Amino acid sequence: MGSKVACVFVAGCLLAASARADDSSPADEAGVAALEMTAEDAAVVGVGTASVPVGYVNEKDPWIDRAHQGVFNAVWRSAMRMDRWFGGGTDEAAYMETTGSLAPAILYDRFDGVQPRLRFQVDVPLPQLNERLHAFIGRVNREEYVTEGRPGSGAFARQYGGPTEEDDTLLGIRYRDPKDGGHWEADAGLRIRSPLDPFVKGSYRFDHGDSEHTLMSFRETAFWQNTEKLGFTSRVDVERILREVYLLRWTTAATISQRSDGVKGYMSLITMRGLPGRRAVAAELFAQGEMDAEVPLGNYGVKLAYRRSITRDWLVLETRVSMTWPKDYAYQERKATWGVGVGLEMFFGTGEFLARPVTF
Repeated sequence: MGSKVACVFVAGCLLAASARADDSSPADEAGVAALEMTAEDAAVVGVGTASVPVGYVNEKDPWIDRAHQGVFNAVWRSAMRMDRWFGGGTDEAAYMETTGSLAPAILYDRFDGVQPRLRFQVDVPLPQLNERLHAFIGRVNREEYVTEGRPGSGAFARQYGGPTEEDDTLLGIRYRDPKDGGHWEADAGLRIRSPLDPFVKGSYRFDHGDSEHTLMSFRETAFWQNTEKLGFTSRVDVERILREVYLLRWTTAATISQRSDGVKGYMSLITMRGLPGRRAVAAELFAQGEMDAEVPLGNYGVKLAYRRSITRDWLVLETRVSMTWPKDYAYQERKATWGVGVGLEMFFGTGEFLARPVTF
């Protein structure tokens, strides 16, 4: 069902984009604003932000603006009703801090064939309960969110070392301590499936430095999930902004659980650059594997992506190419595999443009 929705949404929005291909938005200041994504951003899977003013409708394309505004209104009003179950009458403006994105994509490579994907993520405040608590619901990669064994980027990442796993729909509560330096974070929720798959996790994160010089983030996460049982992830992120326009980030992570075949590892080096006109480019070198699996090195390669806002600031089109060397089983021959992809991201929240890719 999600795959069909993704295809229809992609086709419709691409037609809208082509109808206004020459109607580009004014050039923005290229640089740090489009690039900055802290370790906190990396931990929140799929969050991107951009919007138009509340109630805004463009007469040329009213359907697309009404659809966008309708999604945003439905989300924050639902959050407000749920939070008010716990009493009080917090002002509506607090719930309009809701952010999220809807991201369909179609990927193709010779190893996996055509792969329609549909992802969404919503993060809503719950001020009546606690200003540090947020509710979330999303269709994301479990390796990014629950175990945190990969950077969270809204990516349509594939699970290697075995059969392909589908993205999961997660629902739960998130606690974030906003103070700098070392602090604790916690999450609890359900993976929506039959039977339900509950999870809890707690993390301690320590940040040192800043992106303009060098920002180092160390993160230890303990998690329990009914299907994965008890596990631990150690992760290090190092990032730096170069020449005020390039963001360079190196990430390495190691995860072990009661259900894993030894230690699962992931390593990547990614660079992003924001460009005028709400555009960005990104490139990534990566490798991933599982030490005691049939094939310890599951995949490695390089990906390149180009992002730009189309027709609206809150609608972003992304195209990508890749060259990877995947292998799931010992009997397979490891071959170079070309891949292509196209995706869309519909943001709601604030007006920020993010350079981080959605199809990696």
